[in-house]
Amino acid sequence: MHSTSSMDEIGDGNSRNDTATAQLVEQGVEFHKVLGRTVATAYLKEHHVPTDVIYRILSSSAARRQSPPSRTPSRC
Repeated sequence: MHSTSSMDEIGDGNSRNDTATAQLVEQGVEFHKVLGRTVATAYLKEHHVPTDVIYRILSSSAARRQSPPSRTPSRC
């Protein structure tokens, strides 16, 4: 039997395949923009986002990966 799977299904080790964490990160980035680093860091830590991720996303906008475009069903 032959199994096929795409990189999206497997993950490449560097992609956001955890939707819940991705949403927390996006919210943390918004808090950083509006309320500052302290509030954003507290929010992300409270929601158990890994420390290395918090540091990367809040240290520099250049260090962040771009969010994938939202996938909304097309209407015919």
